[in-house]
Formats: sequence, structure tokens, C-alpha cells
Amino acid sequence: MRGAWLGLVLVACGARDEAPIVAPDEQATRAVKSYVDAEVAELARACDALCAAAPAPDADGWSIASDREAVERMRAEWRRARRAYEHVEGAIAILFPDTDAAVDGRYEHEVELRRDDTPFDANGFVGMHAIERILWSDAIPAPTERFERALASYTPPRTPASEAEARAFQGALCARLSRDVRAMERALGPLALDPATAWRGIVGSIEEQAEKVRLGTTGEDESRYAQHTLADMRANLEGGRAVLDAFAAMPIAADERAAIDRELRALERVYAESGEDALPPVPDGFDPDAPRDDTPYGRLFVMLSRASDPRAEGSLAARLRRAGEAMGIAPIAR
Repeated sequence: MRGAWLGLVLVACGARDEAPIVAPDEQATRAVKSYVDAEVAELARACDALCAAAPAPDADGWSIASDREAVERMRAEWRRARRAYEHVEGAIAILFPDTDAAVDGRYEHEVELRRDDTPFDANGFVGMHAIERILWSDAIPAPTERFERALASYTPPRTPASEAEARAFQGALCARLSRDVRAMERALGPLALDPATAWRGIVGSIEEQAEKVRLGTTGEDESRYAQHTLADMRANLEGGRAVLDAFAAMPIAADERAAIDRELRALERVYAESGEDALPPVPDGFDPDAPRDDTPYGRLFVMLSRASDPRAEGSLAARLRRAGEAMGIAPIAR
């Protein structure tokens, strides 16, 4: 049983001509469903546009220098897709874990299993980060290069070097991303999202924020090739805001809701102060086990270490878990 407050539509007694009163949980369900559907549709459009913007294949493939205009269009569509994905990542990862792995998988996870010598096909390392690694192959940050070169099955990032590789990039790698996202969009269409799934998505996204910034110390952060990880984190927060707004009518105590809002605003401020798309530079000698907050990276690291910790009393993660439990939503064990 999903709880007495789930799925109920209450009609005012004797008010034949009045609109039905929709229960708070149903309001939340509809609002979250509308938001997630819209963002997944935006993701699908951006992936299709990225694929369509690929340079025309020629005998020596294409390069970032010689096809700059097309590459910049693809980069713009990649950023657009990334923002839409991060808005709903929490819900998507819960609902479609296999698709999430295909769309958002990391290079190191694939090459732990096998060497990928054909980076432009629809197998091996695929998805948004596979395309990102190609589009920004001329600008790989030094910490990322050091980290990846140490992997046993490492291959250098590059652009297509032949007509066949260029055709594969568009018709296989990019097409696979569009196909996976469109399949997810179709599966999502008839799916009824319940408040528990949406709330757990918020909680999961917030609890992962500290890990996203921590990985910057070793060049392992998520959107590292495009130096877009801070923008990812900002989009995560925007998605959390949107879902929280959808819960406006739900029984969250006013003081708890106000405290969650204060914590979110504090995070939004530190994100705004930390730069544009990339994480702030990691200071020389920075110790993640004894972090200092006297640099932009240090301030971001220290604040997120607390805000994302569900065990820290008064933290954003702890407050979100407590608000969920008050609504009958048990957190996912981590």
C-alpha cells in the first residue's frame, strides 16, 4: 500500500460545480512528472542536435582545428544536453539504471574491463562522456591526463582520423546516445512517477555533491574533459529546487522547509562564487583529509563535505532525509 495520502483526489462535499480538490501528493506527482518529462525531452532534442552538427566526413576524418565551427556547435549542444540530464539525474538513475550507465558512464569504468581501441563506434565506452572526451581532446586538463594514463587500458583521446571513423562518430557513437535517450523518453511517457522516487532523487543528488568535488583533487571529476563539473553540480541543484517546489503542498513542517531553503541558498551562493563551468583550481598540497577553506576550492570542498553528509546534524542532506521520513519516504540505504 502506497499510503493513504498517495493517489487520492478529494471532491468537496456538495460542491457539484466546483473543480475537484487535488490531494497534495497528487499535486507533487503531477508537477514532478511534468518537470522530468520536459527535461528529458530537452535532453533528447539536444542529443539529436549534437548528432546532426557533426562535421561532414572526409578522407582524413575531421579535426577540432579544421572543423572549428561544427565542433563549437557540437560543444554547445553537449552542454545543453548535460544541463538537462543533470536536472533529472537523480530520478533517472533510480528509474533507468542501465540507461543511466550507458548515457553517463565514465571512461575508467569501461577500461577496467577492456581496452577500447575503436572510440567512435557504439560499443565499449559510449555516452555523453565518450563524446565529450573526443570533442575536447585538444584541451585535456593535466590532472585528468595523469589519472587516465595510469589506467592499464588507456588510449589517448582523439578525433576521427579517417572517413570511416568520422561516419562512425556520427552514425554509431552519437546515434547510440540519441537512441538510448529516445528509448528512455518513450519508457518514461506512460510511467507514473510517485513522490517517493522524486524525493529520493533529490536526496541522492545532494549526497553526491561532495564526491563530485572531491574527485577534482585527482582529475577524476565527472565532466572533466570539458571542465564542466561545477556546471553539472549547479544543474543538479537547480533540479533539486524544481522538485522541492513541486512538494510545496506536501506536509513538510514550515520551519524545516525554511531551513532546507536556507541550506540550498547557501550552496547556491558558494557555487556562484566558485566560478563558471569548471571546478576551482585545486591548491598545491591540498589535503582532502584535513581541508582548509581559505581558497575557492577549499571553501567549496569544506561546505559540501558537511552539506552532503546525512550524518551531520543540521546538514542539508540530513534535513532532506528527515523531511522525507516525515512524509513516509524512507531514504535509500547507502
